[in-house]
This record gives sequence, C-alpha cells and structure tokens, in this order.
Amino acid sequence: MIIGTAGHVDHGKTELTRALTGIDTDRFNEEKERGISIDIGFAPLHFSGGRIAGLIDVPGHEKFIHNMLAGVGGIDLVLMVIDATEGVMPQTREHLDILDLLRIKKGIVVITKKDLVDDEWMEMVVEEVTDSLQGTFLAEAPVHLVSSFTGEGIAELKSTIENMLDTFLTRDKDAPLRMPLDRSFTISGFGTVVTGTLLSGKVSTGQIVEVLPPGKECRVRGIQVYGEKVEEAFAGQRTAINLAGLEKKEVQRGSVVATPGYFHLTRYLDARLKLLPSAPRPLVNMTPVHFYLGTTRLVARLLLLGCDELEPGKEGLVQCRLDKPLVANRGDLFIIRSYSPMVTIGGGTVLDERPVRHKRFKKEVLETLQELNKEDPLPFILQKMKNAGGATLPELAHLTKLGLEPLRKLVEKASDEKKIALMGDLYITIDTREKWTNAVLEGLDRYHKEKPLSPGVPKAHVGGLLPRPITSRAYDAFLDHLKERELIRINGELVSLHSFSPSPTRIQEQKLESIKTIFQQEGLNHVNLREIRECLDLSAEEEENLLDYLVYLGLIIKVAEDYYLDSATYQRCLETLKDYFRSHQTITLGQYRDLIKGSRKSAQVLLEHFDGYKYTRRVGDERVNWKLPL
Repeated sequence: MIIGTAGHVDHGKTELTRALTGIDTDRFNEEKERGISIDIGFAPLHFSGGRIAGLIDVPGHEKFIHNMLAGVGGIDLVLMVIDATEGVMPQTREHLDILDLLRIKKGIVVITKKDLVDDEWMEMVVEEVTDSLQGTFLAEAPVHLVSSFTGEGIAELKSTIENMLDTFLTRDKDAPLRMPLDRSFTISGFGTVVTGTLLSGKVSTGQIVEVLPPGKECRVRGIQVYGEKVEEAFAGQRTAINLAGLEKKEVQRGSVVATPGYFHLTRYLDARLKLLPSAPRPLVNMTPVHFYLGTTRLVARLLLLGCDELEPGKEGLVQCRLDKPLVANRGDLFIIRSYSPMVTIGGGTVLDERPVRHKRFKKEVLETLQELNKEDPLPFILQKMKNAGGATLPELAHLTKLGLEPLRKLVEKASDEKKIALMGDLYITIDTREKWTNAVLEGLDRYHKEKPLSPGVPKAHVGGLLPRPITSRAYDAFLDHLKERELIRINGELVSLHSFSPSPTRIQEQKLESIKTIFQQEGLNHVNLREIRECLDLSAEEEENLLDYLVYLGLIIKVAEDYYLDSATYQRCLETLKDYFRSHQTITLGQYRDLIKGSRKSAQVLLEHFDGYKYTRRVGDERVNWKLPL
C-alpha cells in the first residue's frame, strides 16, 4: 500500500512522517533552513508481521503544488494533515479538491500539534474540520488527534493505518510493467538510478525494460524496495531501479519505466473532464492549461468536443492536445490548473490514450467517447479491436495494456454476448466481420459480372479484398464462416458466391464445344493455345474464361500452365500409372512415356503434375507410389 500526506504548508506533514517512520524526508538544505518541504519525500512505514507500506510526504506550499501532484498520483490512502492551531486553510481545500479529482477513496484526518492547544480549542477545530469535510470522501473518515513532538496519538494512528491494510485491492502484478518516475540520480560506480511507485506489473534483476521518454531499452542492474536490495519488485511498491546504459540526462520526472512495446508516447488524449464548482470562470475551447498526469507536468490545450465552453461544476468530453509527449493509459486520472494565475480548476479521466485528431460536435465521436466513459472496460477493448481491424490476444494485450488472464476473461464474456468472434487466432468485432463479409461478397459479385464463365476467384486473390492482411489460419476460419452461412461456395482453390453458377451464352456454348473437340482430337499432343484463339477469333481473356469453364465442368484437365488434356485422355494416363504400380515398385520417365505412347515432354509434365498432387514422389531418376488414389 502507498500512503500519502496532504494539507496546507507548515501543518506538520513532514514531522508526522518522521514520527511514524523515524525518517526525515526533507532532502534539501533549503527545506531544512526554511522549515517547509519543497519536493516530495519517501519513507517506509513498518508494521507487525514484516509488512511495509510506502509513505509519501508532499509539500503543502501553493508554489509547489506541481511537486505535490507528482507524489499523490499513485497513493491508496491519504493522511489529510490539519494544524490544530490554524484549522482548515486554502491548501487544505485545494489538496482536498485534487484528491477528490484523483478519486482517492480512503483517508484518515490527522489533526496535528495537539500539544499546542487546550481541549476547548481542539473541540472547536474538530467541529470546523468535520463541517468542512461534509460531502467529501473524508466525511466518514477516522479522525486522529496527535502531537508529532510528544508522540501522543501516533501509536493509535499507526494502528488505524495497519487495520486498513487488508481493505485495499491488490494491484495487477501480471499486467505490463509501468512505473512513472519521480526521481533520477547517479551513484558513482553504479550509474543511473530511477525511483517511483510501481503502478502495475513487476520488475526483476536482469530484465530488459523500456524508458519513455527517451524510448530506450535498458537492462535492470539492481532493485531496491524501501532501501532493501531485492531481486524482484511488484505493483504497489516504492521502488528504486539501477539501469544499465542510461544517462541521467536522458531521463526526467514524468518518464516511465515499462514493459517494452506496450506503452507509447502520445500528444493526444481523449478524456472526460470535470470543472470544479470553485473554478473562477468557464473553460473556453482550446484554452491553455497546466496539465498533470502521474508524475508528468506539461501544458495542454483542451478541445471541447461537445460544447463551446464548460461551466464551473460541469463535465464534458475533451481532446487534450499536449505540448510534449507523455505516456498514458485508459483510466488514468489527471489534474488541470489555470495557466495564470495557477489555480486548480478541474481534472478528468483518460478515455483513449492514442486517438485520432477529432473535429468538434461530431455525433459519432461523442457517442464513442460516451461508451468509453463507462467503467466497464469492454467498450474500450472493442474499440481497440475495431480500430486494429482485429487482433490476437497478445496483440490486444499490447493495445489495451491489460494482463492476458483478465483480458481473456473479458474477451470470452464478449464472445458469449455475441459482440466479438474468434477467427482462427484473430478476435474481431461482429461489425468488423460484417464489413469483411460485405467486402468479399461485393468483390465476388463484381468478378462474376466481369467473368460470368469463370467458376470462381482463387482463394489467394479473395484475401486481397479484405481491408487488412490476416494469417492463413484466420483467413480459412473466415471463409468457413461464410460457407456455413451459405454465402459462398469453395471448390478446391476457387471461391464463388453461393448463388452463382457459370452460364454460357449460345455463342459461347458453340465455342466451348469447338475447344473441347480440339482437345479430344489432339489427345496427348500439346495444343497451341494461340492457334485456338486465332481459329475461333478469341481474345486472350475470353479464351482463359472458356478454358476455366471447361476445367470447372471437368471436361478438360489443367496439367500445367499451358498444357491441358481432355478428361478421358487424362484419366487413361492416370489409370495406366495405377496399373503399373500394382506390380512394380518404381517407374522411370522413359518407362512411363512408352506406357502412355506419348512424347517425353508430355510424360514429364504429367509426372510432375502427379508429384504436385502427391500421387508420386521422385527418388533420383525414378518415381515411387506415394498416395495414388485407388
């Protein structure tokens, strides 16, 4: 579990952290001299049974809100710290707004400096705090009165925290690794070390990880969790990683350590935005704002997709256009602050981290984003599947950043609900399957109209009608689906519409009869196709269609590219071969030529044809029976 402090400047967050952990989280001389925290600090909080939680101490001064935001993005539990001598102050309220926007669900109210006030004053402070927290997620939170100086109430506070440990859901250790970085430094003899909270996945020594930015793969040389050297760290832990081959200047706060290939830098985010009721003015389209996501801080312009301006207290769909790239994921929460003066005005949820650029007021875009706004991850999975034109399960895991097992369950659920279909190893949405179906049927229809005598389109060519390349396994499954629906026929390697049958005209029937007669008369002789065209006054395309039709009817057999035989001659040659193998083990080219009483060339072409069908197999200069039909 990760615990974070929050509250107004000088209300005792760092002293409370020291009282709970024994560690001073102020690292800079300026912090110690001024007595206020400037940057986030970290300390392990030890409990019975060897359990450890990470405690993040954040600065309270309004000038350092950007550092505070870098610390609270990954916390599970907040300690809202309020000074008993001052009560609720401006940064108390701003931090509370931020925590609410970041959907922190659990917290403890800690009223510090108990030793500096009497009981009557403390009673008034508790009442004020309770009233101020009404309507927030801290309304029913436990309240602890402590003194970090004397230690009074610290043990009870720690006990309450420990009792809450088991109420938190564990993070997904099997999802892709993702750790936003909040610090980086160099240790002499070791190189660059980066720190952060592991949001998902796990990391182990020797593992290759990707750092974004700069988009560089590095090897993990060593790992520490709460100062202890370990071989592996898991989601939910504060972690320091020593990376080989990475210079400190290449990495910055906001970079992410991740599983290679899963996450991408993006400058566009589709999101649901909520403007705080306390925002000083409506948000106008494309207004620049300070934008905070994870440990990243940058400037964004917000394209309002469904309205001209967003009123305080209202929500709307936006496309965030960022001034520099960052790593994000669906469901990530972000905060926006006005450009000047810098005041927290709202926050939101990422719906799609790699969208196309949108235009405003597009009905289809708004409807899609409304679907993605649902907590159910299935619409997001379906959209990624649809945009990709289908995906295998590993590909879908890359697109959605989900672990394989949770993703498999969601995909199976969608399949049961008839929202997606499995084609071989490829998952596609039902809409995509219908688009593919229409593309194939329309393509076949065009082909049949252009070539009414052709029995069908070669299977390899039909695949070209699809909007994307797919594996042969997926392609065969898709064709089988069309065949089961009686939309197509598959005859060997040819595909046709189920309702189609070649239908020659009277003139074509006369030409077909003439061609058939020529092949019957020539027997094993090689028929010159060019002479047939000249004799019957045919174009090359018309001749090809007529020959294909005769092959389709089984009246002639295509033995090689330019060598056809009438079916009776072909069958005689095949039966001759079968008869010979009934009493012999092998046959040579010369022997077969003599048996069929043909030329050496015709015998060679026939034997190569039989090799192709696996009727025979060549061994040296001889053929042996392989799979001759009975």
